Amino acid sequence: MSAMERGDPREVWCCPCNLLEHFSNNTCRKGKIDERFQDTYDKLVKLRNNLEQMNLTQAWSLRETDLYSFQRQLDRVDESRVHGNFVDEQGRPADLHAQRTLLYLLRKSYAFIYQYIVSSEPVSEALLPIYNQLLTLKRCLQEVKRNGGVDSPRELYPYSMKLNSIDNMKKDGAFRVGNDIPEGQGSVIALLAECFELAYELRTEAEEKEEANGTPPAETVNGVGSKE
Repeated sequence: MSAMERGDPREVWCCPCNLLEHFSNNTCRKGKIDERFQDTYDKLVKLRNNLEQMNLTQAWSLRETDLYSFQRQLDRVDESRVHGNFVDEQGRPADLHAQRTLLYLLRKSYAFIYQYIVSSEPVSEALLPIYNQLLTLKRCLQEVKRNGGVDSPRELYPYSMKLNSIDNMKKDGAFRVGNDIPEGQGSVIALLAECFELAYELRTEAEEKEEANGTPPAETVNGVGSKE
């Protein structure tokens, strides 16, 4: 099942900051992406750029069916991963730099699609508790970012645990009440995804600080925070 079908916000949120430039700069500093994954990288960059261009020119007139081709191409890339990792034809995983870069591009592209199809429907009363929790988490993460971030990914562990606990409440990609799917799914999933992306940015910045100080990177939980 693809990230789009699962409604997995960790792989779909469109960060308002241009992190692609950040990753591109890292690529220049650390060398080109592993040549085993160059084709995947080129494909994701093209998809991401095409979707971004649509955002600038015609997003207001798009229908969900217009995005099907893009979604299916992303689904095929997403479904090719093994246990969340990009692997080559021999089943060998990409290095950490390639994993992060490819995952970011995949997230970014899915995020554009979600951004285009999320409706303006109100959040139902049944989803308000979750929505309000996410608003609080978002404000906290934004405050942390405004104050210079964290010194270690370990400091993000409480946020990652809370976000993962909310994410795990979904069933088949939707927040359900009994057998019902309340209105406002798109708004809640988008907000959850934004929180994951904020935490991801903070973790990346913290790892760069640790790398500059010669500290080994911490193990992560779903790409956010530390297990320790």
